[in-house]
Amino acid sequence: ESNHNRVPLASGVLERGRRRQEVPFHMPGHQRGRNIHPVMQQLSESALNYDTTEVKGLDYLSTPSGIIGEAQKLASEAFGAERTWFLVNGTTAGIQAAVLSTVASPEDTVILSRDCHQSAFSALVLSGAFPIWVKPEYDEMYQFASVSTENFRETLAKLDKPPSAALVVSPNYFGLCGDISELARECHDLSIPLLVDEAHGSHFAFHGDFPCTSLDLGADLVIQSTHKTLSAMTQASMLHTRGSRVNADRICTSLQILQSSSPNYLLMSSIDAARAHASLASDYYDAKTPGPSRKFSQLIEDCLAAKREISLIQGIEVLGVGGDYENDLRKKGRIDPLRITLCVSDLVGCNGFEMSSILEDEYGIVSELATDRCIVFIVTLSTTKSDLDKLAFSLREISSRFLAAAGAQGSSSEMKKSTLDAAFDSTQVMPPREAFFGKHRRVKIAEAVGMISAEIVCPYPPGIPILYPGEEITENALSYLQTFKADGGYITGCSDTSLKSILVMNMKKGKLGWGS
Repeated sequence: ESNHNRVPLASGVLERGRRRQEVPFHMPGHQRGRNIHPVMQQLSESALNYDTTEVKGLDYLSTPSGIIGEAQKLASEAFGAERTWFLVNGTTAGIQAAVLSTVASPEDTVILSRDCHQSAFSALVLSGAFPIWVKPEYDEMYQFASVSTENFRETLAKLDKPPSAALVVSPNYFGLCGDISELARECHDLSIPLLVDEAHGSHFAFHGDFPCTSLDLGADLVIQSTHKTLSAMTQASMLHTRGSRVNADRICTSLQILQSSSPNYLLMSSIDAARAHASLASDYYDAKTPGPSRKFSQLIEDCLAAKREISLIQGIEVLGVGGDYENDLRKKGRIDPLRITLCVSDLVGCNGFEMSSILEDEYGIVSELATDRCIVFIVTLSTTKSDLDKLAFSLREISSRFLAAAGAQGSSSEMKKSTLDAAFDSTQVMPPREAFFGKHRRVKIAEAVGMISAEIVCPYPPGIPILYPGEEITENALSYLQTFKADGGYITGCSDTSLKSILVMNMKKGKLGWGS
């Protein structure tokens, strides 16, 4: 018999939110309301009083002409855009709108870096466009992918007809930015708009020590997750444009289709407040201007000091500190100083997943992302120096524990050969839209090699699919996914997350290709 007095979801959120002793190094950027604009503080204290709708004086998100329009104009000024739209369906809706706004017909193509977020798939289904995938660059030590300018250029040169648009990610989840200025130049030479998923770079506009914003580097349209690195509420994002290569009217129409007709005013208010909060924390404002006690300049200094301290811990490498990254990429402004990405592959008996669990269970430090060999921590205006000190202290203790264990075993860790490069070897044999609406069947995972995937199969985080619908399933792709899951990772997107089976297209491969 059901007990309808139970509220398991609400109770779980309430219990987790009460763990005030935890140190959150994860999104949203306000990190449980630790550092937000005073107006947002007032709204959050009695949230239901302000959970309202489009009553007189509160404007309309779909056709703003009052306070929403004014807030969006202030945002465009702060972020260096010519026009800005507020998003209440997250950056996902922004990516979908970006593609819908640039594709003229279902027969068009879009060129995408293969490390794009899974929301790119839904954009392709909605638009009907065929993806031209660009193989990304791979970091063997940290095992992540990032957009490759060289591969992008080569792929463009091979096309008989220019694509409708190009979509890339910068920065990636790990804090590494692409060469957006060069990518923009390649695109604009062919009159192609460059769309950038800048979900993790919403703070770049507010300090000179951050990498340049994609808009400043030549991008035509940028989507940012204001909730990830600034102080907006989860699901709150923005879409910015500059120039005339993307039609603003098409963006408005697309967003009316994609966004809720009952937008949450607390979400929208949090975007407005996050812009003001970040602006007042910027060194571009006079130090006497009232604002957050935490400024970006001091935060950057504290975070870089913590990175250097952590880099001295035996068995742990820090992205952007020492080696090629510091000597090359840092000079080019391609590393986010507020993203702490660690490689722990030199520790015996402790991979990234296990290190993340130990940090949370024993020290109360909650990371943003863990993989087999990596852990990622998001640093925002809500992060204190004591948070960073505690992180360094905890890592030092854990490292000494596993280095001692390695000494007792008389062995050392060997770096696993990266399989991520090989995992992206699938061929797109039909448009994602056709695969989405086509007939499917379920097969055992061991029988799936050579068939066409009918669903997304995606390690999460960071949410970059290894298989897309319409792609031929390869042994390398399945091997990577099974290894990722066996190491403690999560698989999303597919209907059977145990990876015992997979949905495939109800087709067979003949001598002349695929057929029903």
